[in-house]
Amino acid sequence: MKKITFLLLVLLSAFLFSGCDGIFNNEIHNKSYHVEIDIAEFEELVQAAIEKAAPAVVGVSNYKGTFGVPALAGTGSGVVYSCQAKMKDGSVETDCANTIDSDDVDRYQYKVITNRHVIEKATLLKVYFGETDRRVNAQLIQYDDKVDLAVLSFDYEGYIQPIEFADSDMLKAGSFAIAIGNPAGHDYYDSCTFGIISHPKRYFADDIDGDGVSEWDNVYIQHDVAINPGNSGGALINLEGKLIGINTLKLLSDDIDNMGFAIPSNVVRELVSVLETGVRPTRYTLGVQGISVSVLLYPEDYGVQDNPGVDLPSDIEYGFYINSVDKTGKAYGYLHEEDIILEANGLKLYYIHILRGEINKTLAGETLALKVYRGGEIVSVYITF
Repeated sequence: MKKITFLLLVLLSAFLFSGCDGIFNNEIHNKSYHVEIDIAEFEELVQAAIEKAAPAVVGVSNYKGTFGVPALAGTGSGVVYSCQAKMKDGSVETDCANTIDSDDVDRYQYKVITNRHVIEKATLLKVYFGETDRRVNAQLIQYDDKVDLAVLSFDYEGYIQPIEFADSDMLKAGSFAIAIGNPAGHDYYDSCTFGIISHPKRYFADDIDGDGVSEWDNVYIQHDVAINPGNSGGALINLEGKLIGINTLKLLSDDIDNMGFAIPSNVVRELVSVLETGVRPTRYTLGVQGISVSVLLYPEDYGVQDNPGVDLPSDIEYGFYINSVDKTGKAYGYLHEEDIILEANGLKLYYIHILRGEINKTLAGETLALKVYRGGEIVSVYITF
């Protein structure tokens, strides 16, 4: 026994005094993580991402007033995502990178993403360049009345590399993220903050018609990257310097901290393709009434006193139970009473806001794909809007 104890002590001492070679090996839930960490390389990666994306992030100034000189009413941020070069001979070059060293460029025309609330009720809009303290007039192309996005355009003689879009559907909790914007006014232009993705997909309900019922759900990226007023419309990027979201809001409370939200880049990319044409996206509703399966299973958690009289199949644990289908709605002829919608666009409907969110982001000409429990079978239903 003494020999065994001595051997264990020798082995433990060898481990304690063996030093650290930069390898981190940890066992969590039976998974082994073997990671070599180089802080200098990581710092350079963050710096390179910022250097790549920051030139595309500009200030946006909102001026109000119809008599005399309009007064500055608010500031925010914007992200340049599109460029074309107007040449001196009247031609147009859509790949601006080919014109960087050219003397034949008359001016560049840019498109900028920002938040709707940044430009609301403006009588004059300007884009601000912090490095040179320049202000350039901008024009509103269109804004979305459901999602907090707007698209502006402006002309400028200097070249700006438009930002690249990343696939926001690939984000995971714990992914690194960097915010670039103009918090607390343009004096703090190009401010950068660093953090992680807290949750890649959150839904917020909104009562868009003021009837006290939430009928709209926007999807957001939740992150802990520090953002403040003025960051609105600015970029949330990954370590490749690509856009993963447009920062739009944060939760403010004495009991809440580090809860910021950004509109995912995939949502942004789809909407700006419509907004930049001067058109607001057309949305539709299914025209169905029903109740969440979660409410039927756990009425006590939702304050439901009366039994709605629905006899759920024993194997149904989530979804949306349909009570009625409006003859004028998009779902008429596709969905029926007592159907249970289980999935929308491949997402399981554990929460009703997932269904509303998928409906809301399906634009004219696109198809909503549903999995429906009907009469003991699961069927696929496709509704084109």
